[in-house]
Amino acid sequence: MDKVRVGIIGFGRMGITHYSIINTHPAVEMTAIADTSSTMLNMIKKYLPAVKMFEDYKDLLNSGLVDAVIICTPSILHYDACKLAGENGIAVFCEKPFTTSPAQALELADLFEGKGLVNQVGYVYRFDVVFNKVKEYLQAGLIGDICHVNAQFLSATISSARPAKGWRAKRENGGGATYEMGSHVFDLMNFFLGKQTKVYGSLLNKVYSDSVEDVCSVDVQYNNTTSCSMHVNWSDYTYRKPMLKLDFHGTKGKIQADLYGLKVFLREENKQFNLPEGWTSTPMNMLPDPCPYYVRGTSFTNQLYAFADAVLANKKSTGCSFREAAETQELIHTIFENNEK
Repeated sequence: MDKVRVGIIGFGRMGITHYSIINTHPAVEMTAIADTSSTMLNMIKKYLPAVKMFEDYKDLLNSGLVDAVIICTPSILHYDACKLAGENGIAVFCEKPFTTSPAQALELADLFEGKGLVNQVGYVYRFDVVFNKVKEYLQAGLIGDICHVNAQFLSATISSARPAKGWRAKRENGGGATYEMGSHVFDLMNFFLGKQTKVYGSLLNKVYSDSVEDVCSVDVQYNNTTSCSMHVNWSDYTYRKPMLKLDFHGTKGKIQADLYGLKVFLREENKQFNLPEGWTSTPMNMLPDPCPYYVRGTSFTNQLYAFADAVLANKKSTGCSFREAAETQELIHTIFENNEK
C-alpha cells in the first residue's frame, strides 16, 4: 500500500487535533469526516472541500472511502463504531479509554486480531520520550528487581463545584478521574510491567463533582512481586498543567520520571549506559525525539504516525493494541468493583 485513506469519526477537540497531525503524514490521504454537529459540518465544507462529510458515522464506514479510521467519539459509542469498522475490514485508531466494558473490549480485540487488522488505542504516553527511556532502563535491569512503584497523575481539570453536564459527568461516557486520567497511568504500568496480577484495594472520592469521582487511589500488584501505589486527582488546583509522576524503587537503584525529564539513582556505576554511582538527571530536551510535527506535544504525532505506518506496512502497530487496552479496561472495572465492596 502506497497511500492510506483515513477518515475521522467525531470532529471535536481531539478529532481536530488528530486531523491536524495525521494530515501531515506524506502517505496519508484524508478522505472523510463524520460528525453530528452542523457547525462542524459547515466548517469542514468551507475549509476542507475535498473531504467527504457524513452526519452518520455508519455511512462513512460503509462508504468504501477509507482504509483506516480515527474514532474520537464519546467512549459509549466506541464499541459500535469499532465493531462496524472491523467487520468492514477497516483499521482503527480509537481514543482511550477504548470501551467502558471489559467484555466488549475483548470482543473487539478478538475481531481485529482474527481479521488481521491494525488496531491501536490512544494511550499517548507510550510515545513519550521520557517514559520510553524509563522502559529501556527497566528492561535492561538498570535498577535491578523492581520492588515498588509510586505513580501520581494530578491536574486542575475540575477545580470548583459545577452542575453535572457533558461527557465528563457520566462514567458510562468515560467520565470521572479514573477513566479520564487514571487509565493513562494504568496503561503505562502495563506497558512497563505487564498485566496486573492483583488489586489490593481502591478508594474513589468526590471533591467537586456530583456523579463521578474526582480522586482515585489504588494499590496493585504486578508479576506477583512488584507493588504499585497509584493516585489520580483531577481536582488539585495547584497544578496549572497536568503532571504525571513516577517513582520506581529497585534493588540496585531508583528512577524518578515526569513529563519534563528523569532522575536516576544508582548504588553502583553502570557502564552499559555510562551512568555513575549516585544521582544523574536528564531533562526531556536531552533525549532524542524523531517527531516531525509538533501539536500538543510530540507524543501525539508519534502515536498517529506509528498507526499510519503500521497500516501502510500491514503490520502490528507499536502503540497500545486493543488487547492491551482490554487489560487496562479489566483493571479499571476491578477498581470500580473493589471500591463498591
